[in-house]
Amino acid sequence: MWLGLAVLALAGCGSNQPAYTAHYYETHKGALKRELARCKKADTLSGNAKKNCETATRVNDAQALFGGGTNNPNLLP
Repeated sequence: MWLGLAVLALAGCGSNQPAYTAHYYETHKGALKRELARCKKADTLSGNAKKNCETATRVNDAQALFGGGTNNPNLLP
């Protein structure tokens, strides 16, 4: 019985991760850093985890290239 519960618990790990947008990572710097660190450690990714890594990497590269500025008037001071 315990083995069955352990298998079910492990089967659900990471499978229900939501997909985040570039806007989310642009406005949530902590989440961006955590995602980049998680992507760096991961051996293989699939589904939303893979999409999140690609999005976070793209946002990080754009911020490095353009200085992290925004042209969204809702985000300007």
